[in-house]
Amino acid sequence: MARVAEPAGLRQFTVDEYHRMAEAGILGEDDRVELIRGVIRNMSPISRPHVIATTRIRRLFADGLAGRASVFEQSPLHLEALASEPEPDVAVYSNPDLDTFGTAATEPLLAIEVADSSLSFDLKTKAELYAEGRVPEYWVLDIQHRVLHVFGDPRDGAYRTHTTHEPGSRIAPVSWPDFEVDVDSLFPSEAASSQ
Repeated sequence: MARVAEPAGLRQFTVDEYHRMAEAGILGEDDRVELIRGVIRNMSPISRPHVIATTRIRRLFADGLAGRASVFEQSPLHLEALASEPEPDVAVYSNPDLDTFGTAATEPLLAIEVADSSLSFDLKTKAELYAEGRVPEYWVLDIQHRVLHVFGDPRDGAYRTHTTHEPGSRIAPVSWPDFEVDVDSLFPSEAASSQ
């Protein structure tokens, strides 16, 4: 999969510069931005169905993997070598101790994005980024079409597998094969999705 080229003339930033801008108040706490390949990008607005789906996923994984993993919602995933710090909607880490977040004592094993208006970006740019960052598994929940995209087996900067799953099916994350998830449980109700 060819990597998306950034437009010419953009000033690219390192993760350290990005952090210093936040510390200096250039980026405010209310700014919804993330660093992707050196470019500070605005994040898509969060819709009601997006909030519901993200909260459902975080709760499901936090309850189902209690004592075996830690689950974070919209928290930075540090990929310094890629000049990136995306904020996946949900990320599941190897160490159940929350205090290990952002240290070498834990690693992201699953990143999940909830796609409402960001589907193309999540399926292409974010998939490439997480694969290059060697995140073992990446899920994109397409709430418009009610489809779960599952990427896995990152090698040579790309995911080797991409499958889709619809409500009515079940799936287990690669890192926790005994934790089966009902795909339907990830989505907001159809009534909530239409409001």
